[in-house]
Amino acid sequence: MEQSEYIAALDLGTSKMVLMAATQKNGVLSILGTQKTASGNSIRRGTIYNIEEAAEKIASLVKDLNSSLRPGIKKVYVGIGGQSLRSEYYTIYRELGEDDETITDEIVDSLQKECRKYVPELAENSGIASTEYYLDGRPETSPTGIHCHNIEAKFQLILGRPSLKRSVIESMKKAGVEIAGFFVSPLATAEAVLSTKEKKLGCALVEFGAGITYLSIYKDGLLKYLVAIPLGGNVITKDICSLKILETDAEERKIREGNALLEAGNADQFDIIVESRMSEIVANVRKQIELSGYESDLAEGIIITGGGSLLKNVERLIAQQTGKQVRRANADDPTEACVRGLLLLGNENCAEEIPVIEQPNPTSLEELFGVPTQNTEKKQQKEKRKDPKKPGLLDMLKDKMVNAGTTLFSE
Repeated sequence: MEQSEYIAALDLGTSKMVLMAATQKNGVLSILGTQKTASGNSIRRGTIYNIEEAAEKIASLVKDLNSSLRPGIKKVYVGIGGQSLRSEYYTIYRELGEDDETITDEIVDSLQKECRKYVPELAENSGIASTEYYLDGRPETSPTGIHCHNIEAKFQLILGRPSLKRSVIESMKKAGVEIAGFFVSPLATAEAVLSTKEKKLGCALVEFGAGITYLSIYKDGLLKYLVAIPLGGNVITKDICSLKILETDAEERKIREGNALLEAGNADQFDIIVESRMSEIVANVRKQIELSGYESDLAEGIIITGGGSLLKNVERLIAQQTGKQVRRANADDPTEACVRGLLLLGNENCAEEIPVIEQPNPTSLEELFGVPTQNTEKKQQKEKRKDPKKPGLLDMLKDKMVNAGTTLFSE
Protein backbone atom coordinates (compact mmCIF):
# COMPACT_ATOMS: atom_id res chain seq x y z
CA MET A 1 0.00 0.00 0.00
CA GLU A 2 1.43 3.40 -0.99
CA GLN A 3 0.93 6.21 1.55
CA SER A 4 3.50 9.00 1.68
CA GLU A 5 2.48 10.16 5.20
CA TYR A 6 1.45 8.05 8.18
CA ILE A 7 2.17 7.48 11.88
CA ALA A 8 3.78 4.30 13.24
CA ALA A 9 3.66 3.15 16.87
CA LEU A 10 5.06 0.27 18.92
CA ASP A 11 3.54 -1.20 22.09
CA LEU A 12 6.06 -3.27 24.07
CA GLY A 13 3.80 -5.55 26.09
CA THR A 14 4.79 -8.32 28.47
CA SER A 15 3.20 -11.06 26.36
CA LYS A 16 3.45 -9.52 22.88
CA MET A 17 4.75 -6.59 20.87
CA VAL A 18 2.40 -4.76 18.52
CA LEU A 19 3.56 -2.53 15.67
CA MET A 20 0.91 -0.55 13.80
CA ALA A 21 0.84 2.11 11.08
CA ALA A 22 -2.12 4.38 10.39
CA THR A 23 -3.27 7.72 9.08
CA GLN A 24 -5.20 10.00 11.40
CA LYS A 25 -7.85 12.60 10.65
CA ASN A 26 -9.95 14.37 13.29
CA GLY A 27 -9.18 11.68 15.86
CA VAL A 28 -10.17 8.81 13.57
CA LEU A 29 -7.57 6.20 12.61
CA SER A 30 -7.33 4.43 9.27
CA ILE A 31 -5.14 1.40 9.90
CA LEU A 32 -2.62 0.67 7.13
CA GLY A 33 -1.07 -2.43 8.66
CA THR A 34 -0.39 -4.34 11.89
CA GLN A 35 2.26 -6.83 12.95
CA LYS A 36 2.44 -8.76 16.22
CA THR A 37 4.95 -11.09 17.80
CA ALA A 38 5.32 -12.86 21.15
CA SER A 39 7.62 -10.94 23.49
CA GLY A 40 9.20 -14.15 24.74
CA ASN A 41 11.89 -13.45 27.34
CA SER A 42 12.62 -9.94 26.05
CA ILE A 43 10.10 -8.13 28.26
CA ARG A 44 9.12 -8.68 31.89
CA ARG A 45 6.36 -6.73 33.65
CA GLY A 46 6.21 -4.16 30.86
CA THR A 47 9.97 -3.45 30.89
CA ILE A 48 12.62 -4.60 28.41
CA TYR A 49 14.63 -7.36 30.09
CA ASN A 50 16.75 -8.74 27.23
CA ILE A 51 17.93 -5.91 24.95
CA GLU A 52 19.38 -8.14 22.23
CA GLU A 53 16.25 -10.29 21.92
CA ALA A 54 14.01 -7.24 21.98
CA ALA A 55 16.05 -5.60 19.21
CA GLU A 56 15.75 -8.69 16.99
CA LYS A 57 11.99 -8.83 17.46
CA ILE A 58 11.56 -5.11 16.80
CA ALA A 59 13.66 -5.28 13.62
CA SER A 60 11.61 -8.28 12.44
CA LEU A 61 8.32 -6.47 13.08
CA VAL A 62 9.44 -3.42 11.09
CA LYS A 63 10.69 -5.60 8.24
CA ASP A 64 7.41 -7.54 8.05
CA LEU A 65 5.25 -4.40 8.13
CA ASN A 66 7.45 -2.69 5.53
CA SER A 67 6.62 -5.48 3.09
CA SER A 68 3.09 -4.04 2.82
CA LEU A 69 3.93 -0.32 3.12
CA ARG A 70 5.24 2.05 0.45
CA PRO A 71 7.33 3.89 1.53
CA GLY A 72 8.66 1.99 4.53
CA ILE A 73 8.86 3.02 8.18
CA LYS A 74 11.55 5.54 9.10
CA LYS A 75 10.69 6.02 12.80
CA VAL A 76 8.09 4.98 15.38
CA TYR A 77 6.44 6.26 18.55
CA VAL A 78 7.05 3.99 21.55
CA GLY A 79 5.04 3.43 24.73
CA ILE A 80 6.80 3.54 28.11
CA GLY A 81 5.49 1.27 30.87
CA GLY A 82 6.57 -0.98 33.71
CA GLN A 83 5.80 -1.80 37.30
CA SER A 84 7.75 1.22 38.62
CA LEU A 85 5.42 3.64 36.79
CA ARG A 86 3.41 5.94 39.06
CA SER A 87 2.08 9.47 39.34
CA GLU A 88 3.23 12.03 41.89
CA TYR A 89 2.29 15.66 42.55
CA TYR A 90 5.01 18.30 42.46
CA THR A 91 3.93 21.73 43.70
CA ILE A 92 5.51 25.12 43.02
CA TYR A 93 4.36 28.19 44.98
CA ARG A 94 5.32 31.71 43.93
CA GLU A 95 4.63 35.10 45.53
CA LEU A 96 4.14 37.82 42.91
CA GLY A 97 4.34 40.92 45.15
CA GLU A 98 2.26 43.01 47.49
CA ASP A 99 0.19 44.50 44.67
CA ASP A 100 -1.83 42.36 42.30
CA GLU A 101 0.15 41.25 39.29
CA THR A 102 -1.17 39.94 36.00
CA ILE A 103 -0.26 36.34 35.21
CA THR A 104 1.56 36.21 31.87
CA ASP A 105 2.54 33.37 29.57
CA GLU A 106 6.15 33.95 30.65
CA ILE A 107 5.23 33.28 34.30
CA VAL A 108 3.38 30.07 33.39
CA ASP A 109 6.28 28.90 31.18
CA SER A 110 8.81 29.56 33.92
CA LEU A 111 6.80 27.39 36.35
CA GLN A 112 6.74 24.53 33.84
CA LYS A 113 10.47 24.84 33.13
CA GLU A 114 11.20 24.68 36.85
CA CYS A 115 9.03 21.57 37.15
CA ARG A 116 10.83 19.81 34.28
CA LYS A 117 14.16 20.35 36.04
CA TYR A 118 12.92 18.45 39.09
CA VAL A 119 14.87 15.21 39.53
CA PRO A 120 13.14 12.77 41.93
CA GLU A 121 15.23 10.46 44.03
CA LEU A 122 15.87 7.03 42.42
CA ALA A 123 13.38 7.80 39.62
CA GLU A 124 13.12 9.59 36.31
CA ASN A 125 10.68 12.35 35.49
CA SER A 126 8.86 11.08 32.37
CA GLY A 127 6.84 14.25 31.90
CA ILE A 128 3.88 16.29 33.08
CA ALA A 129 0.53 14.51 32.75
CA SER A 130 -1.67 17.39 33.95
CA THR A 131 -1.45 20.73 35.76
CA GLU A 132 -3.74 22.50 38.24
CA TYR A 133 -3.38 26.20 39.03
CA TYR A 134 -4.52 28.07 42.14
CA LEU A 135 -4.51 31.88 42.18
CA ASP A 136 -4.76 33.25 45.73
CA GLY A 137 -6.14 29.80 46.64
CA ARG A 138 -8.82 29.78 43.91
CA PRO A 139 -8.61 27.04 41.25
CA GLU A 140 -8.14 28.35 37.70
CA THR A 141 -7.85 26.30 34.52
CA SER A 142 -6.27 29.11 32.43
CA PRO A 143 -4.43 31.56 34.70
CA THR A 144 -3.00 33.85 31.98
CA GLY A 145 -4.44 37.36 32.17
CA ILE A 146 -5.77 37.11 35.75
CA HIS A 147 -4.59 39.40 38.62
CA CYS A 148 -3.42 37.82 41.89
CA HIS A 149 -0.89 38.03 44.74
CA ASN A 150 0.38 34.45 44.44
CA ILE A 151 0.15 31.45 42.16
CA GLU A 152 0.41 27.76 43.02
CA ALA A 153 0.96 25.13 40.32
CA LYS A 154 0.32 21.44 41.09
CA PHE A 155 1.99 19.28 38.44
CA GLN A 156 0.97 15.64 38.08
CA LEU A 157 4.24 13.97 37.11
CA ILE A 158 4.77 10.46 35.76
CA LEU A 159 7.74 8.83 37.45
CA GLY A 160 9.53 5.56 36.82
CA ARG A 161 12.92 3.88 36.98
CA PRO A 162 15.59 5.60 34.84
CA SER A 163 16.17 2.31 33.01
CA LEU A 164 12.69 2.36 31.44
CA LYS A 165 13.63 4.71 28.61
CA ARG A 166 17.29 3.73 28.47
CA SER A 167 16.59 0.07 27.68
CA VAL A 168 14.09 1.06 24.96
CA ILE A 169 16.59 3.47 23.38
CA GLU A 170 19.30 0.78 23.31
CA SER A 171 16.97 -1.83 21.81
CA MET A 172 15.68 0.53 19.11
CA LYS A 173 19.22 1.58 18.24
CA LYS A 174 20.32 -2.04 17.82
CA ALA A 175 17.22 -2.70 15.70
CA GLY A 176 18.17 0.23 13.46
CA VAL A 177 14.87 2.04 14.04
CA GLU A 178 14.61 5.74 14.88
CA ILE A 179 12.36 6.85 17.77
CA ALA A 180 9.81 9.53 16.87
CA GLY A 181 8.91 10.08 20.53
CA PHE A 182 7.80 8.52 23.81
CA PHE A 183 4.37 8.41 25.42
CA VAL A 184 3.38 6.85 28.74
CA SER A 185 1.51 3.64 27.87
CA PRO A 186 -1.50 3.90 30.25
CA LEU A 187 -2.04 7.53 29.16
CA ALA A 188 -2.06 6.37 25.54
CA THR A 189 -4.63 3.70 26.41
CA ALA A 190 -6.83 6.35 28.05
CA GLU A 191 -6.60 8.44 24.87
CA ALA A 192 -7.95 5.50 22.87
CA VAL A 193 -10.81 4.31 25.10
CA LEU A 194 -12.03 7.14 27.37
CA SER A 195 -14.47 9.86 26.33
CA THR A 196 -14.17 13.53 27.28
CA LYS A 197 -17.32 13.14 29.39
CA GLU A 198 -15.87 10.22 31.37
CA LYS A 199 -12.67 12.13 32.10
CA LYS A 200 -14.66 15.20 33.11
CA LEU A 201 -17.21 13.56 35.43
CA GLY A 202 -14.74 11.11 36.93
CA CYS A 203 -13.79 7.52 36.08
CA ALA A 204 -11.24 4.80 36.73
CA LEU A 205 -9.54 3.03 33.83
CA VAL A 206 -8.25 -0.48 34.55
CA GLU A 207 -5.98 -2.08 31.95
CA PHE A 208 -5.42 -5.79 32.59
CA GLY A 209 -2.09 -6.68 31.00
CA ALA A 210 -0.12 -9.90 31.05
CA GLY A 211 2.47 -8.71 33.58
CA ILE A 212 0.94 -5.53 35.01
CA THR A 213 -2.47 -4.04 35.75
CA TYR A 214 -2.59 -0.25 35.33
CA LEU A 215 -5.07 1.92 37.23
CA SER A 216 -5.64 5.49 36.02
CA ILE A 217 -8.15 7.84 37.64
CA TYR A 218 -9.51 10.96 35.90
CA LYS A 219 -11.59 13.83 37.24
CA ASP A 220 -12.34 17.30 35.83
CA GLY A 221 -10.66 16.22 32.60
CA LEU A 222 -7.30 15.66 34.33
CA LEU A 223 -5.29 12.64 35.42
CA LYS A 224 -5.50 12.48 39.21
CA TYR A 225 -3.87 9.14 40.01
CA LEU A 226 -1.80 6.49 38.24
CA VAL A 227 -0.32 3.30 39.61
CA ALA A 228 1.02 0.05 38.19
CA ILE A 229 -0.05 -3.07 40.09
CA PRO A 230 2.56 -5.85 39.56
CA LEU A 231 -0.04 -8.54 38.91
CA GLY A 232 -1.44 -9.58 35.55
CA GLY A 233 -2.80 -12.43 33.50
CA ASN A 234 0.52 -14.30 33.59
CA VAL A 235 0.05 -15.21 37.28
CA ILE A 236 -3.22 -16.96 36.36
CA THR A 237 -1.53 -18.84 33.52
CA LYS A 238 1.38 -19.97 35.70
CA ASP A 239 -0.98 -21.24 38.40
CA ILE A 240 -2.90 -23.23 35.78
CA CYS A 241 0.42 -24.83 34.79
CA SER A 242 0.53 -26.38 38.28
CA LEU A 243 -2.22 -28.70 37.00
CA LYS A 244 0.46 -30.32 34.79
CA ILE A 245 -0.54 -28.29 31.73
CA LEU A 246 1.94 -26.74 29.30
CA GLU A 247 2.11 -22.93 29.45
CA THR A 248 0.86 -22.45 25.87
CA ASP A 249 -2.07 -24.80 26.54
CA ALA A 250 -2.76 -23.10 29.89
CA GLU A 251 -2.94 -19.69 28.22
CA GLU A 252 -5.30 -20.95 25.51
CA ARG A 253 -7.57 -22.64 28.03
CA LYS A 254 -7.63 -19.53 30.25
CA ILE A 255 -8.80 -17.42 27.31
CA ARG A 256 -11.29 -20.02 26.11
CA GLU A 257 -12.79 -21.22 29.41
CA GLY A 258 -11.66 -18.78 32.10
CA ASN A 259 -14.44 -17.48 34.37
CA ALA A 260 -13.78 -14.66 36.84
CA LEU A 261 -16.93 -15.29 38.89
CA LEU A 262 -18.20 -18.82 39.28
CA GLU A 263 -21.71 -19.95 39.93
CA ALA A 264 -22.27 -22.15 42.97
CA GLY A 265 -21.74 -25.82 42.36
CA ASN A 266 -19.88 -27.01 39.25
CA ALA A 267 -16.32 -25.75 39.91
CA ASP A 268 -13.16 -27.77 39.29
CA GLN A 269 -9.57 -26.89 40.21
CA PHE A 270 -9.06 -24.90 37.00
CA ASP A 271 -12.10 -22.70 37.71
CA ILE A 272 -11.04 -22.13 41.30
CA ILE A 273 -7.56 -20.98 40.22
CA VAL A 274 -8.90 -18.48 37.66
CA GLU A 275 -11.49 -17.00 40.02
CA SER A 276 -9.11 -16.79 43.00
CA ARG A 277 -6.29 -15.11 41.09
CA MET A 278 -8.62 -12.66 39.31
CA SER A 279 -10.28 -11.82 42.62
CA GLU A 280 -6.83 -11.05 44.07
CA ILE A 281 -6.00 -8.66 41.21
CA VAL A 282 -9.35 -6.87 41.54
CA ALA A 283 -8.88 -6.57 45.31
CA ASN A 284 -5.62 -4.72 44.67
CA VAL A 285 -7.39 -2.42 42.20
CA ARG A 286 -10.10 -1.68 44.76
CA LYS A 287 -7.48 -0.89 47.43
CA GLN A 288 -5.67 1.53 45.12
CA ILE A 289 -8.93 3.31 44.30
CA GLU A 290 -9.46 3.81 48.04
CA LEU A 291 -5.89 5.11 48.50
CA SER A 292 -6.32 7.59 45.63
CA GLY A 293 -8.95 9.54 47.57
CA TYR A 294 -11.26 9.64 44.55
CA GLU A 295 -13.44 6.63 45.33
CA SER A 296 -16.54 8.83 45.71
CA ASP A 297 -15.80 10.87 42.58
CA LEU A 298 -16.19 8.14 39.95
CA ALA A 299 -19.53 9.24 38.48
CA GLU A 300 -18.78 7.33 35.26
CA GLY A 301 -17.67 4.21 37.10
CA ILE A 302 -14.90 1.85 36.02
CA ILE A 303 -13.86 1.15 32.42
CA ILE A 304 -11.82 -2.00 31.75
CA THR A 305 -9.60 -2.99 28.84
CA GLY A 306 -6.63 -5.24 28.06
CA GLY A 307 -6.53 -9.01 27.57
CA GLY A 308 -7.82 -9.79 31.08
CA SER A 309 -11.01 -7.81 30.41
CA LEU A 310 -12.11 -10.60 28.06
CA LEU A 311 -12.51 -13.14 30.87
CA LYS A 312 -16.07 -14.20 31.42
CA ASN A 313 -17.94 -12.35 34.22
CA VAL A 314 -15.00 -10.05 35.02
CA GLU A 315 -17.34 -7.01 34.98
CA ARG A 316 -19.60 -8.68 37.54
CA LEU A 317 -16.62 -9.49 39.79
CA ILE A 318 -15.37 -5.87 39.76
CA ALA A 319 -18.86 -4.45 40.34
CA GLN A 320 -19.36 -6.86 43.22
CA GLN A 321 -16.07 -5.86 44.92
CA THR A 322 -16.19 -2.10 44.27
CA GLY A 323 -19.89 -1.27 44.16
CA LYS A 324 -19.30 0.73 40.96
CA GLN A 325 -20.80 0.44 37.51
CA VAL A 326 -18.40 -1.32 35.15
CA ARG A 327 -18.18 -1.46 31.38
CA ARG A 328 -15.72 -2.94 28.92
CA ALA A 329 -14.06 -0.35 26.66
CA ASN A 330 -15.48 -0.09 23.16
CA ALA A 331 -12.61 -1.52 21.14
CA ASP A 332 -12.30 -4.02 18.30
CA ASP A 333 -9.43 -5.68 20.15
CA PRO A 334 -8.74 -4.65 23.79
CA THR A 335 -5.14 -5.81 23.45
CA GLU A 336 -4.58 -3.08 20.80
CA ALA A 337 -5.90 -0.18 22.89
CA CYS A 338 -2.45 1.09 23.86
CA VAL A 339 -0.93 1.08 20.36
CA ARG A 340 -4.01 2.83 18.96
CA GLY A 341 -3.66 5.49 21.64
CA LEU A 342 -0.01 5.99 20.70
CA LEU A 343 -1.09 6.56 17.10
CA LEU A 344 -3.67 9.15 18.22
CA LEU A 345 -1.07 11.03 20.27
CA GLY A 346 1.56 11.02 17.51
CA ASN A 347 1.70 13.95 15.10
CA GLU A 348 4.93 13.45 13.14
CA ASN A 349 5.20 11.71 9.77
CA CYS A 350 6.94 8.36 10.33
CA ALA A 351 7.27 7.33 6.66
CA GLU A 352 10.54 7.31 4.78
CA GLU A 353 10.99 10.12 2.30
CA ILE A 354 10.21 9.20 -1.30
CA PRO A 355 13.23 10.04 -3.52
CA VAL A 356 12.42 12.59 -6.21
CA ILE A 357 13.56 11.50 -9.72
CA GLU A 358 14.33 14.50 -11.89
CA GLN A 359 12.83 14.24 -15.38
CA PRO A 360 14.43 16.04 -18.38
CA ASN A 361 12.56 19.14 -19.45
CA PRO A 362 11.75 18.75 -23.19
CA THR A 363 12.16 21.90 -25.23
CA SER A 364 10.81 20.79 -28.61
CA LEU A 365 8.35 18.41 -30.27
CA GLU A 366 11.29 16.38 -31.52
CA GLU A 367 12.46 15.73 -27.91
CA LEU A 368 8.91 15.04 -26.78
CA PHE A 369 7.87 12.62 -29.57
CA GLY A 370 11.08 11.79 -31.49
CA VAL A 371 9.64 13.19 -34.78
CA PRO A 372 11.63 15.80 -36.75
CA THR A 373 9.78 19.08 -37.13
CA GLN A 374 9.61 21.19 -40.32
CA ASN A 375 12.27 23.54 -39.00
CA THR A 376 14.54 20.59 -38.22
CA GLU A 377 14.19 19.20 -41.81
CA LYS A 378 15.00 22.59 -43.37
CA LYS A 379 18.02 22.88 -41.11
CA GLN A 380 19.27 19.45 -42.18
CA GLN A 381 18.83 20.28 -45.92
CA LYS A 382 20.67 23.55 -45.48
CA GLU A 383 23.56 21.77 -43.80
CA LYS A 384 23.78 19.27 -46.68
CA ARG A 385 24.05 22.11 -49.23
CA LYS A 386 26.58 23.95 -47.15
CA ASP A 387 28.80 20.94 -46.61
CA PRO A 388 28.50 18.50 -49.58
CA LYS A 389 29.87 15.03 -49.15
CA LYS A 390 33.49 14.71 -50.37
CA PRO A 391 34.20 11.77 -52.76
CA GLY A 392 36.11 8.89 -51.31
CA LEU A 393 39.05 6.96 -52.88
CA LEU A 394 36.74 4.30 -54.33
CA ASP A 395 34.63 6.97 -56.04
CA MET A 396 37.72 8.57 -57.62
CA LEU A 397 38.98 5.24 -59.04
CA LYS A 398 35.54 4.50 -60.44
CA ASP A 399 35.45 7.87 -62.23
CA LYS A 400 38.89 7.25 -63.81
CA MET A 401 37.84 3.82 -65.09
CA VAL A 402 34.69 5.26 -66.66
CA ASN A 403 36.68 8.03 -68.33
CA ALA A 404 39.26 5.54 -69.62
CA GLY A 405 36.52 3.37 -71.12
CA THR A 406 34.96 6.37 -72.85
CA THR A 407 38.29 7.30 -74.42
CA LEU A 408 38.98 3.71 -75.53
CA PHE A 409 35.71 3.09 -77.40
CA SER A 410 34.68 6.56 -78.38
CA GLU A 411 36.62 6.42 -81.74
